[in-house]
Amino acid sequence: MEALFASCAAGIYLGLYFNVFILLPILLIEFAAVTLMAWSSYGPHDNLGLMLLVFVSTQAGYMIGLTGRDAYRQVVARLGSAQSTGI
Repeated sequence: MEALFASCAAGIYLGLYFNVFILLPILLIEFAAVTLMAWSSYGPHDNLGLMLLVFVSTQAGYMIGLTGRDAYRQVVARLGSAQSTGI
């Protein structure tokens, strides 16, 4: 469960700051991480299911970050602006 939450949060971050070409290296890194961490604990079919869930949650998080990019930038600009000193 934590892996799905972490991969979705990573996808949201990537969607906010990067373009779509970042997904391929991230999915390769996730493939290696899931393979190394879960290979001895689970069978091959369970690993494939876990990889599929992690990949889908990363891409879903990326889409959430991508669609929320404009709203996020407006909030950051509004919160980060200093009050005007001119009259």
